[in-house]
Amino acid sequence: MEYQLFPPVKSIAHYPGVCNVKALGNPRCSAALADFMFASLPQNLQPQYQAKQGVFCYEAGQVTAGAAPMHKQGYVLHIGQEGIWICAADAAGLQYGLDTLQQILTQAGEEVMCMEIVDYPSMEYRGLMLDVSRGKVYTRAYLLELAEMLSKMRYNVLQLYIEHTFDFQKHPEICEGSDPITAADILALQQRCKELGIELQANLQCLGHCRRILTRKEHMHLSESEMFWSLCTTSQDALNLIDDMFSEYLPLFESQWVNICFDEPYDIGKGKSAPLGKDGSVLYVEFLNKVHDLAAKYGKKIMFFGDVIVRHPEYLPTLPKDVRYLDWCYDPKPYFGTPAVFDRYHLDYWVSPGSGNWNTLFPRLDGCLANVNQLLKEGFAANAGGMLFTDWNDHGGYTQTGAGYYGYGYAAAVAWAGEAQDREKADAYLDRILDLPGYSQVIQTLAKIYQIPPIWSKNRSQCVMALFDEPIFGQAIRGPEPPAGLKAYDLTLPEGVQTVLERHSQHPLRPYFSIPEAVCTQIADLALQGKKLAANLPLSPIRDQLLYQANAFLLMTDKLALSRKIIARFETEDLTVEDMVLLEEELRVLIQRYVHLQLDYIKTWMQVARVSEIDISLTYFAHIIERLDYLRDWISLQREDLCAGKEICRDFSNYQTAGYGTLPTY
Repeated sequence: MEYQLFPPVKSIAHYPGVCNVKALGNPRCSAALADFMFASLPQNLQPQYQAKQGVFCYEAGQVTAGAAPMHKQGYVLHIGQEGIWICAADAAGLQYGLDTLQQILTQAGEEVMCMEIVDYPSMEYRGLMLDVSRGKVYTRAYLLELAEMLSKMRYNVLQLYIEHTFDFQKHPEICEGSDPITAADILALQQRCKELGIELQANLQCLGHCRRILTRKEHMHLSESEMFWSLCTTSQDALNLIDDMFSEYLPLFESQWVNICFDEPYDIGKGKSAPLGKDGSVLYVEFLNKVHDLAAKYGKKIMFFGDVIVRHPEYLPTLPKDVRYLDWCYDPKPYFGTPAVFDRYHLDYWVSPGSGNWNTLFPRLDGCLANVNQLLKEGFAANAGGMLFTDWNDHGGYTQTGAGYYGYGYAAAVAWAGEAQDREKADAYLDRILDLPGYSQVIQTLAKIYQIPPIWSKNRSQCVMALFDEPIFGQAIRGPEPPAGLKAYDLTLPEGVQTVLERHSQHPLRPYFSIPEAVCTQIADLALQGKKLAANLPLSPIRDQLLYQANAFLLMTDKLALSRKIIARFETEDLTVEDMVLLEEELRVLIQRYVHLQLDYIKTWMQVARVSEIDISLTYFAHIIERLDYLRDWISLQREDLCAGKEICRDFSNYQTAGYGTLPTY
């Protein structure tokens, strides 16, 4: 039989005969790897560790390990009639070889076909950057569990994205109210990451995205403009603040790298620095060099997102030679072109795709996988040194973690194998990694919702907007009809449809179209299927999260159905008092369901995160519950007028929205 191995190995050669696994004696292993790596090995293949250092091999039976492969993190796995050996270039390679052996033994039973496998990663560095700054600050216990899962997926780099959520002792005002990550958390996570073969790298935003710092009274003067978004690049006090933060944050990390981010500095050169008459790109480069020198003061090298510098490649030859660029874009583009730019200058750079699990009820999965496949394909061709897969938590972190694990596993597999992966094999792999048979079937079912126009929208999803928007005047009801020719995951718009720039947004976005009744029916059908499948999963936080997501989709469609029903009933001349009473009762039940969904949301949050800034997300629930309560009261007032023989407001002209539209999704 052919064993299903994921990620697929670089080469495999089969030989006659079989290896009787049960007959093998206790093996010897030269590295004390984490116990979880051996969870599925038969008891007689649990290793006895050798004291000798610098030798990375595993031997079971009457065998002697051969020569190690030349590739970093690579391994050779030999299964012969006389026994099994793994020989690796380093401890990481031994770990990955044991993972492949586990997969084979799980499928083979006691007798394994003889073979020899040679394998190694196509990208040396495979990292995850997890946002802990936009509301959701994860618990130490969750981060330790996450590190274990990432190691199983063959990640070897982890970063926690920090804006204001570290417990700075010199500036306690920065993290006030955020339940921050502490120095003790970092040290504990770093120790566990070392045990698992993961490099924990520092990450601290040092230019844009600094609103939570710059809106503190103590630091308002450091803002470039009244956007309170970017640090003023010409301010020595801004550099002094970064220096203070570096001084207590960077020494916690053994890694030589710090990601200073530096992405999306929208207002650079447009405020306090404007009188200098310098272009924003010039100010950017000057400030980058200063922060580079500050990091060097603490023995660190910098990496940063390349969205600004890639638009000004003329500066690339002038920047310090020891920096690393992160080439990010999260769109499902057919071609990016940016990896070739960094390669043209022979620079150290990583590609950085994204999970699509932000501003949404559920990951924009197909867009995520298309993004991963194409950006990594170009990265392989243009000598990218690694991948940093990003998982953001915009606007309160109201998304769920568990559904995003599919993207984690898939991205790591592509980075290892060097090519796009078979989805069915990825499904089986993720079920095994998470120990949740049926997980991938739930993911694939709910992901179909975002294959329906107009639900997918770049950088956001209309389902989560519809869940929280105004019940009578919300865009899901009153917005423009989806135009003919609109396609999911298509970055182009049909002729005559223009992008919009919403309040506070810096990115042109698809218009927020209405969600037709037929689309709601499709969504509800898929959500019901997903809910039934999720209910059959073993009890776990991931199961709870998937059930929450399915219920949120169903509540969204039911809310839109009731909104349409109310509007339609008020347009008819035969509206009765009894009709209004029934509508009020339906609204009461809908409000109750929102409260129950909110309670489930709090439950799923507290399973993985500290209380931190859950108030950001709970405010969205508060808004929609208030609007539904207002609508119920408004109908009751119309009912009283009807009972008194007065004219009622059928066009909702006296209905007050108090300026409420929907939640921020830019």
